[in-house]
Amino acid sequence: MSSPPSAPSATVRNLLERRSESLALVLLAGAAGLDRALTSPRIQKPGLALTGFVRSVRPGRVQVLGKSEITFLSELPPERRTEAIADFLAAATTCLVVTTGLNPPAELLRLADERGTPLLRTALRTGDAIEQLGRQLEQMLAPMVVEHGVLVDVSGLGVLILGESGIGKSECALDLVVRGHRLVADDVVEIRLIGGHLVGSGPELTRYHMEIRGLGIINIKELFGVASIRHQKYVELVMRLDPWQAGRSYERLGLDEQTYSILGVSLTVIDMPVAPGRHLSVLIEVAARHQLLRMKGYNPARDVATRLSGRLGGDGPPEGA
Repeated sequence: MSSPPSAPSATVRNLLERRSESLALVLLAGAAGLDRALTSPRIQKPGLALTGFVRSVRPGRVQVLGKSEITFLSELPPERRTEAIADFLAAATTCLVVTTGLNPPAELLRLADERGTPLLRTALRTGDAIEQLGRQLEQMLAPMVVEHGVLVDVSGLGVLILGESGIGKSECALDLVVRGHRLVADDVVEIRLIGGHLVGSGPELTRYHMEIRGLGIINIKELFGVASIRHQKYVELVMRLDPWQAGRSYERLGLDEQTYSILGVSLTVIDMPVAPGRHLSVLIEVAARHQLLRMKGYNPARDVATRLSGRLGGDGPPEGA
């Protein structure tokens, strides 16, 4: 069962502490404001604000200062430069990021410290920095739930394996990794709704690790190499492992599709009975390949039902197909 969705929230400190090798943000000034809230993934360039039109500044956004902005400030007379920066920082400015490794004017460093406005710097060029910042903030501010299961990339399809504790989810995922597939997260799967898609990943603390009863904690990346892991993956199919129950009716034809809802998105779910002698990793691999075919428009169960109906003289597949 998934946890209740958490309210999207992020601070400048969260952005600074994210381990992004590409952004590599460095704090230059304004440490007192690191707990200011970031509320929008949209990035703003404050060109108009620096000329005095401070009403254009939107609170909760990252303000990016590129070469044009830094050059403009540097060419202003000292008094006018101080005034422009002071007015800009007073206009609900949440956070500043200087790009291209540029050195900001001394007045900006001093006033950012005085006002407690975080001033960060990245070596990325402005366009790349805006793209990376937007992507990071979109992930940080996306609605999220936590599923207790395992997420594996099976033949390019993100398969979320669910089931009660001790049923063998991790062992099944380990077998899939041995068969050449890729682990995304074990035990705790963080799922975010980004751009209408469900994106799953693991907590940074336990990323690429698995707990196997009898072995303990193992590092999949170190054991099997970087080709055996993924940082994140779309969640596209749910496999629910259930203990075999005598007398329970299980799907035999595949005509009735069940769904599992996460953050309002419905996913196909397959209830897989667990019993001695069943090779679950092979069944999950086949289920993933089967789902990929269905996503391309081919449904073998429907095809058989249609041909059977035609052989019997019917007009189409039976009801429910």
